[in-house]
Amino acid sequence: MAMGTIIDDVAKAAGVSTATVSRALRGLPNVTASTKELVLRAAAELGYVPSRSASALASGHTRSVGLVVPAISRWFFATALEGAEHTLRSAGFDALLYSLPDDTSPRAAFDPDVLRSRVDAVLVVSMFFTADEVELLRSLQLPVVFVSVAQPGFSHVGIDDQEAAIQAVSHLIQLGHKVIGQISGAASDPNPHSPTARRRSGWRLALERAGLEAADELDEPGNMSADGGLLATHALLDRRPDITALFASSDETGMGAIQALRERGLAVGKDVSVVGIDGHNLGGVVGLTTVTQPAYDQGAKAASMLLEALAQPSPELVSVIFGTTLLQRSSAGPAPG
Repeated sequence: MAMGTIIDDVAKAAGVSTATVSRALRGLPNVTASTKELVLRAAAELGYVPSRSASALASGHTRSVGLVVPAISRWFFATALEGAEHTLRSAGFDALLYSLPDDTSPRAAFDPDVLRSRVDAVLVVSMFFTADEVELLRSLQLPVVFVSVAQPGFSHVGIDDQEAAIQAVSHLIQLGHKVIGQISGAASDPNPHSPTARRRSGWRLALERAGLEAADELDEPGNMSADGGLLATHALLDRRPDITALFASSDETGMGAIQALRERGLAVGKDVSVVGIDGHNLGGVVGLTTVTQPAYDQGAKAASMLLEALAQPSPELVSVIFGTTLLQRSSAGPAPG
C-alpha cells in the first residue's frame, strides 16, 4: 500500500463516496459495474489495500475458520489440518489454530471466547466434547463440523472405524493367527462413537465371528502414540506370550509395537505380526501393514462443508464416511508353526 493512502483518497480519485468504495472493494451489491471498475482502477493506481480487520468489522465476517485439535504433532491431526487449511486458503479464508492438549487428565477445557468474534465457523478434529462444552460451542452460533470423532448433534466427516478394525483383524485371521492382541487408544472413552471405542468393537467382533478369544486381557491401551505402542506391546506379551499377532488402532502405535518386538528379539511378520490403521507416510519405512484412510481428504471435505454452510445455511446435519483399504506389507505374515 502506498504510504499515507487511505480510503478517502480512493473515493476522491474515483469521484464516489467512501461507503461506495467500501462496498465495491468487498464485492457487495448496489454498486454498478462501471462504478466498481472506477474504484478498482483508482485503488490499484494508488496502491490501496483495504484493512482486513476493518472489513471484518464492517461486514461482520472474519473470513477465518477455527481449527480445534488435541495436538498437531500426530500424523492424523496434522494431515487432516493440512487438507482443511489448503481448502480454506483456496477460498480466501484464514485458519485459526486452537489446541487443547489431550496428554493430561483431564484435558484442557474448551473456552469459546478464544474463538468468539474471531472466526466464522469451527472445525473440530478428533475430539469429543462434554455436554457442558457442547453448550459452550453452540453459544458461538456458528457452523461446526467434527472430523474423526462423531459428536451427536453435529455434522461429521470420518471413516467406519469398526469396519476398518474388522478389515485389519480379518486379514490376520486369514493368515492363520489364533491369538490376536489389540493395542487400543485410551483405556476408557466416554464417547461410544469415538475411533477408540469403534475400533475396539471391530477387533472384538471380528474375533468372535471367527470363534476366537476376545478377552479383555488381550487389549492394552496405547494412547494412539508410538511410545504408547511400545509400552503396550511389552505389557501384552508379558501377560500373554502366546500372542502371535497384534492389531494396532493407529499406525503410530503399530510402529511402537514393531520397535518393542525388535527389542525382544522377535522377528516382525514371522514370530509376531502387526497391522495398523491410518496410512502413515512413514509406514512403508518399517514395512507396516495397515488399513489406510484418506486423512487429508477428510480435513478438506470438512472445510468444504463449512464453506457451504456459510454460503447457504441449512439445519440439516451431514455425515460423510470415507472408505478404507488394506495395504499389505512385511509386518504381517502367516502364523508361526
